[in-house]
Amino acid sequence: MTGGDTYGVPGAGAGGGSKYKPFKEEEAKRPPFDPSLSYNLTKAPDVDFAAGSGLNSHPASSSFSSDDASFHVIQIGKTKVTPGTMYKLMISSIAPRPVALVTTLNEDGSPNLAPISWYQMVSQDPAMVMISFGGGENRRKDSENNIKRLKEFSVSSSSEPYAEALNFASVDCPEGVSEYALTGLTPVKSKVIKTPRVKESPMSMECEVEYTRDIHNDEGKHTTTLVLGRVRVMHIRKDTIHPDTGAVDASKTLPITRIGGLQYARTSTGYELERPKWSEIKDRPDVQAALKRGPKEWFDNKDQVLEAYP
Repeated sequence: MTGGDTYGVPGAGAGGGSKYKPFKEEEAKRPPFDPSLSYNLTKAPDVDFAAGSGLNSHPASSSFSSDDASFHVIQIGKTKVTPGTMYKLMISSIAPRPVALVTTLNEDGSPNLAPISWYQMVSQDPAMVMISFGGGENRRKDSENNIKRLKEFSVSSSSEPYAEALNFASVDCPEGVSEYALTGLTPVKSKVIKTPRVKESPMSMECEVEYTRDIHNDEGKHTTTLVLGRVRVMHIRKDTIHPDTGAVDASKTLPITRIGGLQYARTSTGYELERPKWSEIKDRPDVQAALKRGPKEWFDNKDQVLEAYP
């Protein structure tokens, strides 16, 4: 059904007003997708990290530590900046973001499918997730309207084997056109809610609405709706559970994420960092030396607030 995803704002996507080059021409210049690349674990960037060291030995660390680095300083209410520009800056810097395949029910009982990258876990006890929708008073998403009407929705995770189908669900199709038909994905009945979930997804959640909140800008206009959902049922494909840890194995779920613009990203390499325990590290020489040195003095950046950006 019509719309439903939060990927675009006017001028920010691949439609009218877009600054993107012809997509197929650009895509043709790139190397092919490598399905043999699988998720694997490596060592951390600096296995010998000592307390107080700050940046590790990554080749890019010098640019991250430079005292001469300059910043664009955008102060809301003082810098002239459009909502579209803020959208572009935020989705490209708050990244990667997980993508939720959200199913809701339209008024006629048909399922609406939409990919939403404004999505995150909120709590494990009670189990809760959040999604949000962009749009003014006159351009509310169908998914948002359906959620407010039925007080329920399902979230299905996103994986490489159906990346294109997931993206196709974001099409701005007219009312009466099914995203499930266009994507070829399969709705499957839920256990406790009326709304189906995506069969192909290795993990899905049946959610009931805890609350919704309309968010308004400084001029009092509605721009966003926040939805907090309480997870009632979780579906996890058995073969994706790691036998040693009991956690979901990313090498089996092949998760994808959203970056900025039209970009998605693969999760192909990970590394583990053991969380330090104070009782075990408090007497280490590097810890004692770091505490003796104390925190660094506050750095005073001289960049001024911009009058306008860009």
